[in-house]
Amino acid sequence: MSPDLPLRVNLTALENIALAEQYHQALSWTRASARAQRLLDRCGNGDIALQRDEDLSFTQRFAVKLARAIQLQRPLLVIDRPALLLADIFYPPVLGTLLADLADEYPAHLVLDYAWHQPLYAHPASNGNLP
Repeated sequence: MSPDLPLRVNLTALENIALAEQYHQALSWTRASARAQRLLDRCGNGDIALQRDEDLSFTQRFAVKLARAIQLQRPLLVIDRPALLLADIFYPPVLGTLLADLADEYPAHLVLDYAWHQPLYAHPASNGNLP
């Protein structure tokens, strides 16, 4: 996930997620969109499936991008500079919650951020790493 990889503005949230898997995995639209809806539901954003990019908050847009990245089924989910993706909120708790809600959907993740943001991720149970 990167701030440099935007959603397609002419597609709904569901289409942005499903299209990635449909293209990369050669799945039918029915299977890809069902999985996309399930991912949105799991991260508490099932109700935004038919909204387009301009109608989404930063948090909702992040959830769509996260689901799209998970949908690709890569061995490592890399989240690049989450502060740029979640600019309207104090993002570490939101990021941690979303990753925890979807933890069984991806094998591993890595958050890439500036060194001065590392204290934001520190909490006693994680030794400074997000879940």
